[in-house]
Amino acid sequence: MSERGARSGRIGHATSALAVAAALAGAAPQAHAADPTKVVIGIASRSFNAGFSNMWIGIPLGLYGPTLAPEAFGTQGAPENLQLMLSGKVTMSTGVQDVLLNAQAEGRTLPAVIPCVYLRGMIHRISVLPGSSIQSIADLAGKRVGVPSLSAGVVQYVKFAARSIGIDPNAIQLLAVGDNQQAATALTSGRIDAVANADVDVARFISIGVNVRSLPQPPQVKDAAVAYVFAFAKPWFEGHKAETAAMLQGMIKAIIVMLENPEAAVRISFSMYPQSIPTGVPFDKAVADAVEIIKIRAPVIERDIGTNHRWCEFSKENWASYIDMLGLQGKADPSVFYTDELIDTINAFDEAKLRAWARGLNPPKDNAAVSAWLATLAPPQL
Repeated sequence: MSERGARSGRIGHATSALAVAAALAGAAPQAHAADPTKVVIGIASRSFNAGFSNMWIGIPLGLYGPTLAPEAFGTQGAPENLQLMLSGKVTMSTGVQDVLLNAQAEGRTLPAVIPCVYLRGMIHRISVLPGSSIQSIADLAGKRVGVPSLSAGVVQYVKFAARSIGIDPNAIQLLAVGDNQQAATALTSGRIDAVANADVDVARFISIGVNVRSLPQPPQVKDAAVAYVFAFAKPWFEGHKAETAAMLQGMIKAIIVMLENPEAAVRISFSMYPQSIPTGVPFDKAVADAVEIIKIRAPVIERDIGTNHRWCEFSKENWASYIDMLGLQGKADPSVFYTDELIDTINAFDEAKLRAWARGLNPPKDNAAVSAWLATLAPPQL
């Protein structure tokens, strides 16, 4: 099975709901079960960054069960991911919520369903150099703030944070400066006064020797939640709810493995996609840097976040704050897309047993040996 090639054409014959339900319960597969259903996980990036390895490590670990044949496919970003999903070439897409909600606000309601929100906390940060006189978001009026692009989600966060403390967002000058080293150079050269990006990007700055200080979140902002979702084309979802539940449960299991044993997740990821291993740094440092990204992101992808205590759920209050952050109040209705009908099924497995199994994973330090080690593993019956 190719790990990166695009998968076109029709998705294979659907497995019966009974067989999928048996797999979810950890039962043995039926003696005459149909061939596994081919499903494609659309990743909103082609970098296969090991810090987000939950998107693909569940495949070699066998966490999707015998009724699904999942494959991962990297895209150029959320718009392409969504387009491929709606055309049937991707089964489940990630990170497409902003595209769906903005299209709806423009009068175009796309045929998509969101049965799971998995990243449910505030990931955006505004950072400055340690010696900067800027101490709070209130000090950004009249300043230049760098963002990856003027269409990036963090732009709405900056405006939302400004409005929350009574600052006119137009008083902040936003400049597109790119990501990572480009953004760091813009900050250290004085082209910008502050940089707005994600929590993991702050960690990357520090890893390349650029020390920064993140500004405190205003009280009105720190409890707001970003909704990073798993979505399906509505026609496929309506005809494959058992497969959808199995697919989402497999992804949640992969998230748990990554949270419980980030080093194992990173080593598995590097084995699957050796081209994603950073160049110019020792391998052990590359592993450590990716592990740090997972640890930084962990608080917003755990099961219990705010008032949400089950995997995939997202409250009406959370959705309202997210719509407010996007500036789409009265223009977009997330209930058109989001459904919690599968959440009970998705959460129906022995999580404690899985966490214990994950902690015991000990892949070889030699990257070339990880693939053979994976072949010896059997997922726990949950």
